Amino acid sequence: GLSHESHRRDVEQVYLRCSQGSLEWLYPTGAIIVNLRPNTESSSGHMAGLHVCIQPHSYSQGSHVYLERAGDLTLLLAEKDHAQGTVHCFSLAEGALFVEALPQTDISRRITAFQYELVPSQGPGAHMYPYLHPGLATCKPCSDEEVLMAVCTSDFG
Repeated sequence: GLSHESHRRDVEQVYLRCSQGSLEWLYPTGAIIVNLRPNTESSSGHMAGLHVCIQPHSYSQGSHVYLERAGDLTLLLAEKDHAQGTVHCFSLAEGALFVEALPQTDISRRITAFQYELVPSQGPGAHMYPYLHPGLATCKPCSDEEVLMAVCTSDFG
């Protein structure tokens, strides 16, 4: 049947090993802990330099998304904010995502869905993610000189 009462408090662990992808959770109940463990270098120094950016799909609903570290939860994305599609980033070293399903009183279809991407916080390519440093970057078209410098100093090999 449609009753999930016995699973309302279950917490499942999910391990995502890709550097980017998406997660869709149909009819969410209970909670899931999303552990991002990329198949990149395993050294903790490399992991500390990575950030995770998540963007909920506009149709996502039915859950709150938290940042979980050592049992402490910090709200990252409330259900009401999913439809805005705002990108939220945090350091991979800060912990895992804790996605908690909200109680459902009807039988309507709910899907929690978001895209994620691991991004460098420094070094080559970091400038392509201005939302990691929202106070420092403003979006504007590149000047001809900036385009020329980017082409001349890039390694396309």
